[in-house]
Amino acid sequence: MLNVGLIGLKGHQGAILNGVAAMPEARLVAVQDDDESKLAGVPGWAAADEDTLTFTDPARLLEEVTLDVVGICGTDAERASLIVAAAERGIHCLTEKPLAMTLDELDEVREAVRRTGIQLSMLLTMRFEAPYITMRRMIQEGAIGEVCLATMQKSYRLGQRPAWQQSRETFSGIIPFIGIHALDLIRWVSGRDFTAGAAWCSNVGHPQVGDLEDNASIALQLDNGGTATARLDYCRPAAAPTHGDDRLRIAGSEGVLEWMLTSEQLILITNNEEPCTIELDEGIDQFADFAASVEGGGECRVPAEDCMRITDVVLRLREVANKGEVADLT
Repeated sequence: MLNVGLIGLKGHQGAILNGVAAMPEARLVAVQDDDESKLAGVPGWAAADEDTLTFTDPARLLEEVTLDVVGICGTDAERASLIVAAAERGIHCLTEKPLAMTLDELDEVREAVRRTGIQLSMLLTMRFEAPYITMRRMIQEGAIGEVCLATMQKSYRLGQRPAWQQSRETFSGIIPFIGIHALDLIRWVSGRDFTAGAAWCSNVGHPQVGDLEDNASIALQLDNGGTATARLDYCRPAAAPTHGDDRLRIAGSEGVLEWMLTSEQLILITNNEEPCTIELDEGIDQFADFAASVEGGGECRVPAEDCMRITDVVLRLREVANKGEVADLT
């Protein structure tokens, strides 16, 4: 039996809970959050049972419960220290993003993982979605030739943002929080890494959300000489039919692949073929993928090395944002 704990209910914890509920060999042992009203609903969860414990203090959960895996889904500010604490107890970690708020914290996480040998992965949930799995496979197969340009958009409704996302003391910012998905997908789907980048971010239209930026633009150089851009915003109108408007376009020497969430279509056009709609591969359950790596000792789809790399990238880009500088990403 795989004993699973969950610290924090402020992110993509559904990816963990759904995975646990679907795996007879996994059990949700304990859940923590600082909001007791959220904990009150735990007994009704499909992933829980009558013996699932609840805590308001994450340190108590780690001290009092024996775990194989812990999901860390609280605020950005507490994540790095909790990863280190779990690693020191030999507990494998599947965490929210980014891994850390600062580069120094990231170094501490990196050292803890190296020293203890735990499995670490991050909830880069979009890697497990059918469109991006399909795009990656097709690019690897040469469908568009050499990658020249990658463009990613992530646009969200602002909605009611929690207090912790409105303070730089507890929130990493729009680039590490949202941009990490966009940049990870560009890197993973295209097969290209970044060598340099510049970024800008600000809050122009929504002063009510404090330190939370409502827009960001990122420009990057790829390791083959190509370029990439990412645009992020919390400006999607409340009346829009979906919460998010995600778009990924990869242009190559022989064609273009483009996915738009709003149309739910992946389109390929090449030098030899007119535009066509591509049938999507199957999506993958991220928790099941991580659990298999824990039990079998293999590598999961989002290995620790990738988590460290993309966290480093977004933290460096946040540092240069609005300074007119270029980040060295080598």
